[in-house]
Amino acid sequence: MKKKVIGLIDGESGNIGSIKKAIKDIIKNRPYQLKVIKDDFNPMIFDKIILPGQGAYATLISNLKKFRIYQPLKKYLESDSSYLGICVGMQLMFDFSLEKIKTSGFSWLSGNFKKIKTVGLDYLGRNFKVPHMGWNSLQFKYANHPILKNLDEKDQYYFVHSYYLEDNEKNQLIASTNYCHEIPAIVGKDNYIGVQFHPEKSSLSGQKLISNWLKWQP
Repeated sequence: MKKKVIGLIDGESGNIGSIKKAIKDIIKNRPYQLKVIKDDFNPMIFDKIILPGQGAYATLISNLKKFRIYQPLKKYLESDSSYLGICVGMQLMFDFSLEKIKTSGFSWLSGNFKKIKTVGLDYLGRNFKVPHMGWNSLQFKYANHPILKNLDEKDQYYFVHSYYLEDNEKNQLIASTNYCHEIPAIVGKDNYIGVQFHPEKSSLSGQKLISNWLKWQP
């Protein structure tokens, strides 16, 4: 059986070691192979592509252009192949971010990113802090989506971010969480899926989500 090729983009925005290890563990003894993308690539050889990201929005999109990844990635997505964006990799799917300076994204989906509003107190009576860092459960908005198969709203996922999605189309929202206010956590449309949290750091729940994405045929 021919193995499906998963591309993992290294945009030098954080350490990709944890997501690389998580994927290798999941695809072990399965018909997949993992290739790390560090520069210009042939989009036709990949069945699925993951773009993780930590740190600054503007830095990641600048690196994708500098390393000549930006254009072949756009061509790849025009082929209706599957894409998973993680954290900043999700944020780049939308129109722009207001992190430091206004920076345009890919505009594959509608919406933009603004700083989390630290209003109110948490359940222990403490002031909310930014970045949002820690474990949160999800509220499913599209419970029948294949990405949520065998997942439960009680499951916990690990978040590290300071900006959240706003002005997005409601039909793009698959799941949200609450931190000060509602924060979109999983979004999707056509062949795109984005998660604001880090599934590779979210234990068994994160492994299930990645496994669901690998099986998903948009």
